[in-house]
Amino acid sequence: MDLKALTYFIETARRGNFSRAAATLGVTQSTISKMIRLIEDEIGSPLLDRDRRPAQLTDIGRIVYARGQEILAAHAGLMRDVARAQALDLGQLRLGLPPMINRLFTSVLKEYRERYPRIEVVLHEDTGQEVERQIANGQLDLGFSLMPIATGLALHAQRVARFRILAIGHPDLMRTLPPNPQVRHLQGRPLVLTSDDFALARLLDRQFEAAGITPYTIARSSQWDWTLSMAQAGMGIALLPEPFIDHPESQGLQTRPLGPPDLSWDVALLSPVAWSRLGHAAQAWVDLCEARIGGPWPRTEANSPS
Repeated sequence: MDLKALTYFIETARRGNFSRAAATLGVTQSTISKMIRLIEDEIGSPLLDRDRRPAQLTDIGRIVYARGQEILAAHAGLMRDVARAQALDLGQLRLGLPPMINRLFTSVLKEYRERYPRIEVVLHEDTGQEVERQIANGQLDLGFSLMPIATGLALHAQRVARFRILAIGHPDLMRTLPPNPQVRHLQGRPLVLTSDDFALARLLDRQFEAAGITPYTIARSSQWDWTLSMAQAGMGIALLPEPFIDHPESQGLQTRPLGPPDLSWDVALLSPVAWSRLGHAAQAWVDLCEARIGGPWPRTEANSPS
């Protein structure tokens, strides 16, 4: 049912007169009559008894009049909410963050909440693999994982940050390690690593295999800060991305970048839709991340620099 025709009918019914309705709406009487006829033809029943003065509603007309007001009110509310969402005054952002990645975005999240207090941010913390699955299934608006991303998933991914992987350990354990150690130099050395649920663990396992070594793993933890604590206790050498060394548990430890040179911890932004189709709340998050973190974040034509 055409909303304009419904508006014309309700105003006519309210006024009880075609000419007064036409004057209020700024159209001709014939226009109003034609629009009301459209509804009557669609319903298959007259809405007004035109032989009476003023025109009276028929039984069907009274139903359409009552329900039509509800429809127009709902439509007006819809358009107000759309306008608020476009102005970032209303909405929701469902964001997926693996445990090791979330600390990179604490300050961004704080600023986002300060800038857009009416946007509800729903955080889903899970492994990178699970975040990838939820993005592909449309359960999240945006998410993060570590590259390489699982193949065969219906999602869009772009690397947005790259960090060195560091060997971190007590000076006694690091003393005999070369200044620029390669993965092969870890053969036989005690290691404290993250658990297999972490993409970092999978990345390092591939590197160990490529170097032809079997790691001497003392312990694996699902908590990266506990891994750092074990390194500080002298249990073994931890292998962690560069952002994690700025932590109280790293005090007194020595750090060295781990080779080969292309070995890095690459954070990817994930979306279930093309970057050009990001919602307003999601695009605002991407823009803020780019401003605060830097890096090659996706850009749409709407927010590309001229």
